[in-house]
Amino acid sequence: MNSENFFLLKNKNGKTSPKNTGNRIILNTTVRLLRNITGYKFASVSSGREKSILLKKIRQCVESTKELGAFRFFLVKNLQKIQRDLLLEDYMISARIADKVQGKGLFIRSGKIKGESSSIIINQEDHLMMQSVRKWLNISEAYHEASEIESHLESKLNFTFDENLGYLTASPINLGTALKISFIIHLPVMAASPKIAEFVKKLNQVGCLVHGYFMDDSEVIGNLFKISNMVTLGKGEEDIVEEIQAICLNIIDDEQNARRKLKKNDLLGIKDNICRSFGLLKYAKILSYEESVELLSIIRLGLDLDLISGVKDFDYFELINKIRDPYIILDQEISEKVDSDRMDLMRADLIREKILKESS
Repeated sequence: MNSENFFLLKNKNGKTSPKNTGNRIILNTTVRLLRNITGYKFASVSSGREKSILLKKIRQCVESTKELGAFRFFLVKNLQKIQRDLLLEDYMISARIADKVQGKGLFIRSGKIKGESSSIIINQEDHLMMQSVRKWLNISEAYHEASEIESHLESKLNFTFDENLGYLTASPINLGTALKISFIIHLPVMAASPKIAEFVKKLNQVGCLVHGYFMDDSEVIGNLFKISNMVTLGKGEEDIVEEIQAICLNIIDDEQNARRKLKKNDLLGIKDNICRSFGLLKYAKILSYEESVELLSIIRLGLDLDLISGVKDFDYFELINKIRDPYIILDQEISEKVDSDRMDLMRADLIREKILKESS
């Protein structure tokens, strides 16, 4: 069976729910719609003054739209570094918005569930990015919300559109629907398998970009991958949503099958790995962020395979964000500069507080 059939035909009409155990594999879904306003230069080539003029226009448009009244506006240049770091991490916003901050702003609306949000990002690469973030595998819901925001703004703004090329964007790769869907996946078994290279190749062949979740690092940390669609030209929005949904469901199948085989063929080995990770998390005095993410990945696998006790059920993706330096500084109300050893000490204590049962 060729790679397209492997990822797109199997599970084509499958559905999943937040309670499905597969959602321990797909941790997060983000849908983005990119748009530009007719009569204005792309943000990447416009001056700070030009961006500020457009920012004012878009801000007035959003604030005058009743349906978008729950959004809160932030001017990027007015944010302190720790505020900016927390906003970007909490709402899954690209750190690129912090580059050349003049004329950049964002509207944010928190979701009903912790870890879910909607945002309108102004003058990053394109004039507008309408983004919806959902926990687990919730592509349809995230797409519906992003599309709804776009519809409200399209009624007041003239988006740049070409009959042959679709929506015009700063990057040619986003021409067409300018719909970008990405998801974070946790693959603790497949990531350690020799078949991971073939897995990535197949995803590339069906038009997906694959890299580690922590993009600044060349290696994959915590067995976390970010996968997104590359092709937006020549496909309808609904087609892209359907294809990505099918790909996600097949990734869940692959990882679950790999876990079953590992448990059957090397139960002692995986138990040993889980117990070693548990011992380090329980007794280590200091833990770096990278080491913590790696260890928590294995503990999460142990819970999923029902091979560990003494550990509370925890949301892996939420926890690895909460043990980042900015969150610890805010949580501990630290105003002075903190050295790395003290930070790692607080991180180790925080992890134990979050995951260990009292009797452990």
